[in-house]
Amino acid sequence: MGMDAATVEVIERLLRPKAVAVIGASRDPKKVGYQVVRNLIEGGFPRERIFPVNPNANEILGLHCYPSILEVPVPVDLAVIVVPAPLVLQVLEECGKKGVKSVAIISSGFKEVGQVDAERRLVETARKYSFRILGPNIVGVCDTVSSMNASFCQGLPLKGEIAFISQSGALGIALVGWTILKGVGLSDLVSLGNKADLNEVDFIEYFGNDPHTKVITAYLEGIESGRAFMEVASKVSLKKPLLVLKVGRSERALGAIKSHTGSLAGSDAVVDSALAQCGVIRAPTFIELFDWAVALAKAPQPKGENVVILTNGGGAGVMATDAAEAYGVKLVDIPGDLAERLRKYMPPFGSVYNPVDLTGMALKEQYKGALAELLKDDRVDAVVVLYCHTAVTNPREIADAIIEARAETAAQKPITVSLIGGEECLKEMQRLTAEGVPAYESPEKALAAMGAIYRYKRLKEKLAKPKKFLEVKADPIAREIIKKALEEGRKTLTPFEAARIAKAYGIPVLEKQLARSPEEAAKIADGIGYPVVLEIESPQVIHKTEVGGIILGLNNAEEVAEAYKRIVENVRSKVPGAEIKGVVVRKMAPKGFESIVGMHRDPFFGPVIAFGSGGILVEVIKDVAFRVAPLSLEDAREMIEETKAYRLLKGYRDQPECDIEAVIDTLVRVSQLATDIPEISDIDINPFFVYEKGKGGLAIDVKILLAG
Repeated sequence: MGMDAATVEVIERLLRPKAVAVIGASRDPKKVGYQVVRNLIEGGFPRERIFPVNPNANEILGLHCYPSILEVPVPVDLAVIVVPAPLVLQVLEECGKKGVKSVAIISSGFKEVGQVDAERRLVETARKYSFRILGPNIVGVCDTVSSMNASFCQGLPLKGEIAFISQSGALGIALVGWTILKGVGLSDLVSLGNKADLNEVDFIEYFGNDPHTKVITAYLEGIESGRAFMEVASKVSLKKPLLVLKVGRSERALGAIKSHTGSLAGSDAVVDSALAQCGVIRAPTFIELFDWAVALAKAPQPKGENVVILTNGGGAGVMATDAAEAYGVKLVDIPGDLAERLRKYMPPFGSVYNPVDLTGMALKEQYKGALAELLKDDRVDAVVVLYCHTAVTNPREIADAIIEARAETAAQKPITVSLIGGEECLKEMQRLTAEGVPAYESPEKALAAMGAIYRYKRLKEKLAKPKKFLEVKADPIAREIIKKALEEGRKTLTPFEAARIAKAYGIPVLEKQLARSPEEAAKIADGIGYPVVLEIESPQVIHKTEVGGIILGLNNAEEVAEAYKRIVENVRSKVPGAEIKGVVVRKMAPKGFESIVGMHRDPFFGPVIAFGSGGILVEVIKDVAFRVAPLSLEDAREMIEETKAYRLLKGYRDQPECDIEAVIDTLVRVSQLATDIPEISDIDINPFFVYEKGKGGLAIDVKILLAG
């Protein structure tokens, strides 16, 4: 899904225009129309390329003001609109006639206040004249490449190589101030507003190819076009890091979801899995978003996984060791010959274990010497340097030691730093970061940043690997069963129908037969062989156990006939309006490991496949992993390995190893079923029994819900 040349050109004109018109420019310093013009001038955008538009003013801030955009004497790349909502449509018509290619609408009063039709008309006008809209309801756009601040932010961000896309206007403004304070440089700040036209996917794709941007960050409240997002993010993540701070749960009434998978997938875990699947690093807060973005923008990529911590304080080293484990940073054992070389830079009571402790006596030359040894050694791939401000040292000298060791060894290895202390340390951390060595105020943050560098390395390597898919040939009976149920106006398949669909997709299911009387049930049971299970066949009964609609372990014809009557009575009293199509008779399956395999069709990402611990505990322990379909064989294996159930499946204590391949096969078949038949909203196979290695698995209970 390559971005079309027209969209690339539109975004290029939007971010780096040759001429900007501000429609609704104002002489009143309290108005946004004044602030945008002032910001353009103060940001350093050439005055002769700024065109204020307001029929009631002749000049604004010393610039000639035009009554309409049609009067502006040059072609306009970007029109920034700050007029009241009722006037926006008319202004857009004029922009179209003028041939403007990109429009940023700061004006609010559209979808966010229920004016959905008014917002739709804006987009229709844009389509009519072939231009594109950013917004409405945005704070504007800042681009440091062309020194353009077409926003009401308090100033242009510092120049840098991090693009920031924000769905929240106020947060965008606040973070510009915060990034300036922290010394974080941005290439661009894009406020998305209501996303009536251009959205995060367009900008992620653009910045993926932008030579001025090294890292892309985004604050998102919703990802409406989930599948398009994943497709673009998968391609962009191979080129550069993409970090997302995603907040807010998707809006769906969890209480109304009838499947186990649906209520589990209603959690934030789906977003987590989808982002990781396409190589995105998810940040928990905006502080980590930028801490990690700085590390990824400044530090080189590591070649291998071996990390060493260098410190002058044991406590800081212990904190860092705990953080290393939490953030997936692998600390290497120091080889003997390297340990000997490091001893030269510490007193006899120093430690050459990892963390390497130079002790509180370490001065500039000890830090510089030890760091140089680590950087020169091919067995070390990255270094985290920690420093606690002591009376014998000066933070400036320690920062010099780090910069000099890096320059003299010419090492292309990531280094993150934490200088722990007061004002002097803060100043040196800013200097180190500006020099390309990301520095943080705590050991945990320095390790978290190193963790982000490694997280990106691993995600990128995984994305680059070719994936294998299973070819699933399905029996067309599956579609016929669903078509018939929909024609009957049903949203639920009966257990018998659901089992037939699973079988049509090669999912191992118990042989089931439908009985319509106690006598027929007994006859079927005699033929199958005992023990057997009876379960209700009714579209209205989803959870059979709760209404007494299933009876296990029946050993003869009398028991079967009796159970048939009891089940029918139970269901009639508990679900009075239920249509009873009969009772299913099936063999009692040998017990296996109880797992759940499921699918829930997410409104944003489409079919999401689930695997986890099954049985009645499914929603109690919530041990479940998700992936967005279609699933490769690698995706399925990874899902299983993410769960606590995996340890048991692998064979725990005296338990034999289970048939994990059978689970992989079933997950991939469920993924194909969900991809093939969009009318299915949910699938629950619970329990899916997994037997010993080589003996397969069995879907005991299959539920299928339909959308409609």
